[in-house]
Amino acid sequence: MPENPIEEKANEIIEERLEEERKKEKWLFHVSFSIILMAVLGTIVAADSENSVTEAIILRNEAILLQDKATDMWNFFQAKSMREAGYRIANILNPRPEFEQEIERYKKEKKEIEQKAKLLEEQVTERMKESDRHYHKHHIFRMAGILVQVAIALSSVSALMKKKPVWYLAISLATGGLIVFSVALLQ
Repeated sequence: MPENPIEEKANEIIEERLEEERKKEKWLFHVSFSIILMAVLGTIVAADSENSVTEAIILRNEAILLQDKATDMWNFFQAKSMREAGYRIANILNPRPEFEQEIERYKKEKKEIEQKAKLLEEQVTERMKESDRHYHKHHIFRMAGILVQVAIALSSVSALMKKKPVWYLAISLATGGLIVFSVALLQ
């Protein structure tokens, strides 16, 4: 028996609504999955950011310890200089060969100490530069993390409001965060 045109139209409308709901459900699945991916990316970015700032702090601490050693070396150098000056004065007042030997010994020791102190200062400079590089990298990671966090929030809002344009904006921000993160990794 042929269906009544009203029933047929009602069935079409119901079928269309069900199809729309299936599409919305599928879209919400994509939104949910994208939030999971963004959360994973955010976790990786945060971990690398923390690693970078930790490395910066460690390098800065090493630089401080090396600077202390360099300062100690320069103090040692000054002490040797004062002893050498004392022997110079003594040699001027009462010239003796042992004073000359001591003057030469202190000159030699001062050169070695000076070389060690300069080497330590070079290491301080290297550690400080490397620390600054890691600290700068940390800031770039933080920017990437902020972009990803905002993207997660917008994705959640898009799911609640069922607004695809908001989700597209979120995807764009997450992609931007991924790009910024990649740039930081290459530095």
